[in-house]
Amino acid sequence: MDHQINKPRLHRHSATICGNMKQMTRILVMLIMLFAAKQSVGQADYSKIVDYYNKEKNFNGAVLVATNGKIDFLSGIGISNRQSQTSMNSKTKFKIASITKAFTAVLILQLYEQGKIDLNASFGNYYPTYKGEAKDKVTIRNLLTYSSGIPNLAEKAGMKSHQIPLTIDAYIDTYCSGQLAFAPGEKSNYSNTEYIILHKIIENMSKKSYATLLQENILSPLKMDNTGMLQAKDIIVGLTESYTIDEATKAITSDEPYFIENFFGAGAMYSTVEDLLKFDTGIFSYQLLNEATTKLMIKPNENLNGAAFGVWYADGYGTFSKPFIYRTGGILGACSNWIHTMEDKKSIIIFNNTNGTNLYELSEQLYLASNGQKPSIPEITKQESAADVVHDLEKIKGTWLLDLRPSPSSEPYFKDFIIETSKGKAFSGEFYGTKFKGGYFNTDWDQLYFAFTTGDKENTYYHSGYVDGGKMVGISYCPGRKFTSHWTGTKKQ
Repeated sequence: MDHQINKPRLHRHSATICGNMKQMTRILVMLIMLFAAKQSVGQADYSKIVDYYNKEKNFNGAVLVATNGKIDFLSGIGISNRQSQTSMNSKTKFKIASITKAFTAVLILQLYEQGKIDLNASFGNYYPTYKGEAKDKVTIRNLLTYSSGIPNLAEKAGMKSHQIPLTIDAYIDTYCSGQLAFAPGEKSNYSNTEYIILHKIIENMSKKSYATLLQENILSPLKMDNTGMLQAKDIIVGLTESYTIDEATKAITSDEPYFIENFFGAGAMYSTVEDLLKFDTGIFSYQLLNEATTKLMIKPNENLNGAAFGVWYADGYGTFSKPFIYRTGGILGACSNWIHTMEDKKSIIIFNNTNGTNLYELSEQLYLASNGQKPSIPEITKQESAADVVHDLEKIKGTWLLDLRPSPSSEPYFKDFIIETSKGKAFSGEFYGTKFKGGYFNTDWDQLYFAFTTGDKENTYYHSGYVDGGKMVGISYCPGRKFTSHWTGTKKQ
């Protein structure tokens, strides 16, 4: 909206309305209440979703939803330690399992930016003591995309491969040096093998331990003070226990003992949901890698099931209808899920200390709520459907002709208000010539209320109103320019 051109007219409106302080107060109270209602309803939906998954889906963990790096919702729920009955909270630390691989990919790509690694070179150039046949046949790129063909012998051994502590050299010699199962680059076959080898390459090329380089290059710069590499002997204050749920009996037991350090750069880290948001923000604000390398990291390899470097990229799946990157993790009961949507820049991070919850499904429900849409869980579905019977939001869509005259005797002054799209309670459109997103319908009252904002380079404009009997009544308010303008409208046929 080019408010600069119409300043005189808007100031005249302001003078008229300011003369009636009671009316102005009532209008501003309505505006504040509507925006407050939007926030409280959104928070309530998030909480209902998390409560439902805690009560019905064995979720015991922490949840974070953010937009553009700013937290919209943060919560912890359930039991952290069943023996002591310690409660979970949003600051609880979790084993993040394979989300560790994203950190490993960043460290490799930092070495790439420094010219120390060629992604298309055989990894034997950087790991000359490797004993398997893959040494001169498999590239760094193959390792990053799980397309090396190196068999995952640890998977065949099960948890036995993690019940005796091993050095990384001993582990690679034992479990990551078998004969190639398929030609490098032929397909993607997910395993920990490649990222454990990458861990070793990071240490070889940096001349530092993985943990030291991780701290220096990622954790310290991003102030990730509640994140690190983990060993079984470590006592980490606030680190949750994790529990395995038997699928058949539903019995909950403590995870069997294992040495998490044997997962190395493929899965040995712990973190909090807030710290992982710092990592998410660090990636997409190019604090860790330059823009070109970041795009390289998240670029999908279509012939390799969408595998990128340390993460996956999808054009859309289920509720997430537009492109997003995602990374999951799971070691027995320690489960994690991280999603970042590319267009609306939503970050959804979930950590759980049991294996009994579908975290992707939970992410979908939280994403719906983040966009003002109706989550498909019983408690919310029932509540929202009753409101939808009263207010048919589809009838609101279209073009409304607004009368912006301060009084009926004033010269004609009309503008279009277009409601273009509507998803659940969220809507977008055009007001006063300015496109906007993030509009919100409040269906909880007898009249259908709505609110949205527009802006220019200097100011934000708040708009609110209601629809009653085919007529629209609303106000616009700008704190920076200290004006309030009221208007009415009818829908164009």
